[in-house]
Amino acid sequence: MGLHASPLTDESYWTTLWDGQQHKVRHLRWAYVANRQLATLFHRALDGFEHPMLIELGCADSLWLPYLARNYESECYGVDFSELGCRLAQRNLALAGVEGTIIYEDLFAFAKKKGVTFDFVYSMGLIEHFTTPQAVLEVMYSLLKPAGTMLAITPNLRGMYTPIARVASPKLLATHRVLTPIVLATALRDVGFHVTEFGYTGGPLKLSVVDYSPWRAVIGRWGHEVLCKCVNLTDIVVGNFLAGLRVPNQQLTSPYVYALCTKPSCE
Repeated sequence: MGLHASPLTDESYWTTLWDGQQHKVRHLRWAYVANRQLATLFHRALDGFEHPMLIELGCADSLWLPYLARNYESECYGVDFSELGCRLAQRNLALAGVEGTIIYEDLFAFAKKKGVTFDFVYSMGLIEHFTTPQAVLEVMYSLLKPAGTMLAITPNLRGMYTPIARVASPKLLATHRVLTPIVLATALRDVGFHVTEFGYTGGPLKLSVVDYSPWRAVIGRWGHEVLCKCVNLTDIVVGNFLAGLRVPNQQLTSPYVYALCTKPSCE
């Protein structure tokens, strides 16, 4: 882990973001094309493992850790540097009736201890929040067992989502490094991973990949609630309609960039 990475956000940024989730109980909704496609990605990543030990890096308010604990009988861990985000992640596990270990700690400090390695390491919206994403990939590599699997997912802030983000949340682009699938795959190979697949995922539309919370100050709490419900309804109705027409995952409208890779069994 020789590279240095400075975060593009701090804990207060995430505390403000997660504060709005404290009084909401969220669930994975399979009406969203994105969730169905992400579940398929997880299935490919965990195929062949029995009772895997896994960790989500940047796990705040995670809905996927409970899903993976329940559906793959996995020993789940999560780490995040947001205290509030960790509490929400632990709450989600408890509400799902599954066990897991949530660690409130800086990712790099956690990795230096390196007391355990994992069969599966994944992140969903983490590496793009650092000046040097490759430094985070090095951490992921160090936490992974030989022959283990890693999945990295980042928002696709190109195509139609760039102008939407500029209007909805001007600071959003300042807190993200925009990564294309090829850039992500190249960085993974440079670290030492064997990249098995990469590209765009999440279906043909997911407007909610953009943060609309800054508009709460403009249109008020209830106006913001209505806006979010309209965005979510559009994601479900239009997203499923376009998926039914077999619109492929691509840069213009798909919400996520991903790469699935493995760590060589011998180094």
